Amino acid sequence: MPTPRSEDMPAPAQGGESTAAVVIGTGLSGLAVAAELCRHGVPATTLGGLESASPSTATSQLRVADLSSAESAEYLDVLRHVRKYAVTHALDVRHHVHARHLALVEPAEPAVPGEGGAPVRWAVRTDDGVLFADAVVLTRCAHNQLRRFLADLGYSLGENLMAALAEIGLYLIGVAELEAPSTRELVRQAKAVGAEVAGRIAGLTPEGRGLAPEGRDGETLQTA
Repeated sequence: MPTPRSEDMPAPAQGGESTAAVVIGTGLSGLAVAAELCRHGVPATTLGGLESASPSTATSQLRVADLSSAESAEYLDVLRHVRKYAVTHALDVRHHVHARHLALVEPAEPAVPGEGGAPVRWAVRTDDGVLFADAVVLTRCAHNQLRRFLADLGYSLGENLMAALAEIGLYLIGVAELEAPSTRELVRQAKAVGAEVAGRIAGLTPEGRGLAPEGRDGETLQTA
């Protein structure tokens, strides 16, 4: 289970990898937002999804089975596209490394008023260690697990949830709804979140925490 704040998480100075964004979920949603972050020049690492003890219905095979034939074809076409993009652009996608715990980590030094700086960072524990990031995009998580996690953070599913979570650098794609979003909606959300995360990273410090001066040009995600 993810924990909102954890004494067990090491501070960034004590070890672990550091990146601008961590994307949780290596399916269509995760790869789509990873591609958008790449296009905006945001360093990101994509991990396997947070898994619960109960069977998950978030696999592409099960999702496709719930769609019409036309929607299934579109979904699989976009999935092939983002997988190819990830390979050709050498995205940091770790299919076999799963996020195990997700926590907010207080900064070693408080932010100075008027000088920017993020009040907290995210720590994502995997079997290989800990990843620290200024933003986390969650695209795969069991619905009941998500509700418990949000409750521990002090949030609940509701109209203003996305804006509230964005303030602490947490973004959701396709996991807050009870019904699976359409392929077009997933791509739309990925584009929007990619732009939001890029804006957040660019605003954290004058150097934008390693954000490239210009996004990487190239193909963009589209649906027919």
